[in-house]
Amino acid sequence: MLNIDLNAQYFHPTIAGHWKTDSLPDFIGIIAGDGTMLALEETEDYVDRRPRYDIRPAGLTSIDSFAGNPENYFNEVTPYIHRAPIIGTEAYAICGEGVMGNEGFVAVVNPRGLVWAACFSVSNPFYEVRVVDHCVAATSTHEIIWRFPVVRPWEIGFTYLDF
Repeated sequence: MLNIDLNAQYFHPTIAGHWKTDSLPDFIGIIAGDGTMLALEETEDYVDRRPRYDIRPAGLTSIDSFAGNPENYFNEVTPYIHRAPIIGTEAYAICGEGVMGNEGFVAVVNPRGLVWAACFSVSNPFYEVRVVDHCVAATSTHEIIWRFPVVRPWEIGFTYLDF
């Protein structure tokens, strides 16, 4: 699907320019710093009034194709200050929220820019991020831990913290 190298210099001018101003494409999926975009299909169900998710790859596109459509736009994101280093690399994980209360994002960046960002409309904001066993573990305000393998972020897993 995507080739993720945590130490590479990913640079697509459109992605890099927007990332510097804390904005990302209004897109559900994985946005790579090189301009590749993997759309994800989100399915949300409820069990005992608690959300349960099924997230699946839906198709590849690019930032050039996305930006070429006048109906598409970029949204401001609010990254939280907490950073989780990825051992053995210069990269680290961050998380935050989009402009609506239901949106959240998780990203991996290195000193040269955005490596990848995963954006969702059903997640709620992510407020905590850690790196555990080569996975970015991000906790949403639904108290669900979303796990993203660092080099295969589309293989999302979940830990549901039922209280």
